[in-house]
Amino acid sequence: MGISRTAAAEGIYRVINTRMAEGIRLVSVRRGVDPRRSAILSFGGAAGLHVSEVACQLDLQRVIVPRLAAGLSAWGMLATDLRCELCRTHIGDASRLDAVALRALFREMEAAGRRKLEQAAFDGPVRVQRSADMRYGEQIFEVSVSLDGIDLGAPDLVARMASAFHDRHEELYTYALRDQEAVLVNARVAVVGALPALPQEPDLPRRSAAAPRGKRLIHLGGGHDAPNYEFDALAPDQTIDGPAIIESATTTVLLRPGDQATTTSFGWLDIRVGCTR
Repeated sequence: MGISRTAAAEGIYRVINTRMAEGIRLVSVRRGVDPRRSAILSFGGAAGLHVSEVACQLDLQRVIVPRLAAGLSAWGMLATDLRCELCRTHIGDASRLDAVALRALFREMEAAGRRKLEQAAFDGPVRVQRSADMRYGEQIFEVSVSLDGIDLGAPDLVARMASAFHDRHEELYTYALRDQEAVLVNARVAVVGALPALPQEPDLPRRSAAAPRGKRLIHLGGGHDAPNYEFDALAPDQTIDGPAIIESATTTVLLRPGDQATTTSFGWLDIRVGCTR
């Protein structure tokens, strides 16, 4: 028996969404983080077509789509602070580490990072973030441990680092082996130059709710006549129920049956995911 082009395309669509959902699980669930407590921020020109289904697969209830989602990565590149990251491998059991040498290592990396920012002609405020990649002796992976709350000059520096590792391991994996030796693998320093904040997007003008400019047949487990809205014409606080399509020059957003989108004051879409399959 053959398969229709529509069914094949819908199958490919679901496979793509499943793989994207699995990618999110890799950086959340498998690291001890429950993504259901969060919303998905959609960026990229094609993300709006997939993000609601991906959220449904992850049991998330909220999706945010910026008005300029297709250019959000470029906006982030312009808005992010200058950052110089340095890493030094220094494998050794915590009990055998020399606190004096460790302090010197962190200070050497900080000085190198500050020189990099100076070479970039940066003369603004600078902050320094220290961390360490640590593990138990028999583990084959490391845990990133923030050292920002630890006094580098403390006489018990190494013991404090080991304690921070045990706490972080327990936070991530619900247990800690405090009777086992902590191993330092990498020392890390990030020297960050803070840039001025970019201007905030202006609020949308108050106006009447936009009407759909037509309908389009879509296939999601069956055919639907979905109203088609112009993204830039939406009014603040306008609500749109799925199934629907919202289009702009750079992106298309798909609302599945059961989804509901509300336009924010900035013209972004705040979508409540219905998870109707």
